[in-house]
Amino acid sequence: MMQRLVDKYGPVRHIVLGTVALEHKATFGAFASHFPEATVWLEPGQWAFPFNLPIEFYGLSQRGPRLREIPVPGRSASPGYQYYAQQNPVPEWMTDFDYEVLGPFRFESVGAFSETAFFHKATKSLILTDTVCSITKTPPPIVQEDPRSLLYHSRDSALDPVVDTPQAREKGWRRMIQFGLVFFPSQINVSSVSQAFNEANKVPKELRNLGEGGVPGGTLYPWSWNGDSDLVNFQAISQNGKLFCPPILTKLILDREPTATLEWADRVAKRFPDMKRIIPCHLNNNVQVRGSKEFLQAFDPLRSRPGNLVPQRALAEDLALLQTASDLLTKYHIVAPSQVCDGEPARTKGRFAAKGA
Repeated sequence: MMQRLVDKYGPVRHIVLGTVALEHKATFGAFASHFPEATVWLEPGQWAFPFNLPIEFYGLSQRGPRLREIPVPGRSASPGYQYYAQQNPVPEWMTDFDYEVLGPFRFESVGAFSETAFFHKATKSLILTDTVCSITKTPPPIVQEDPRSLLYHSRDSALDPVVDTPQAREKGWRRMIQFGLVFFPSQINVSSVSQAFNEANKVPKELRNLGEGGVPGGTLYPWSWNGDSDLVNFQAISQNGKLFCPPILTKLILDREPTATLEWADRVAKRFPDMKRIIPCHLNNNVQVRGSKEFLQAFDPLRSRPGNLVPQRALAEDLALLQTASDLLTKYHIVAPSQVCDGEPARTKGRFAAKGA
């Protein structure tokens, strides 16, 4: 796909890593290695785990003037990037793009969070990584190119028959979304180990390729769903494609720095008020908007205050696992205490509810 663009428009000149998230950095070096003449631009605050190695150890071949850090007005570049930042402080791509940097927010123990919002001036497009997303009931075309994962999740139990229909794909999609955003949907019934493996051995031959490459033997399905009971949970998250900040960020990271996050969102909205579309790195990637109001509203849960909570974009029972994780991360001093999201009913609902709640 990139080669087709190169053939039409010319060589890749710049590659930008606009986040410090490990899952995005993991494939960055491999991607950049295909374009060794391009200049790489890194998000400030990069880190690695379990050893905090420089990004060059991730397969990045660029060095010297071709390895840069996204400049932040009013701040010095990180050590190792200062020389070329002083020699050539304004990126060539600023002719076409403007941007605002969020963070980096340093965690108490290990890690950080940082992300840059880029605004493409000609098309009035806001390009983001993780901070906002949009979901509709229809699976994206690229997921439907190989629908096996959709059909795998469309079953209510391991031994259910599967028929490839638009309705089955939509059902599988909404369940994939719930696993992806809240990790432990409240509407699943977890099977015992013996039940899960007994059912896996009975899966018909025609269904054994649905989970190929993703689950042992392609057959393990260690849970069941109660029919369409999860539709309400999905609709609470989706709201027909309305933009939102993913729960993993609002519950575990950004709720520790709500003021700085909202100030960043306000800067983005004020600097780029005429945005026409938003392109996140996940899920729907061509979200049509009329100005920056919808972008700002995505961060409303971070405006919560005691006694005046703005609902998260998932039901409380679906947030139970993330709430438990948040409490543990705070308890063991990995991240600071939440500033806004600790008063929610996620502690008192669902299978992870605190004892005695």
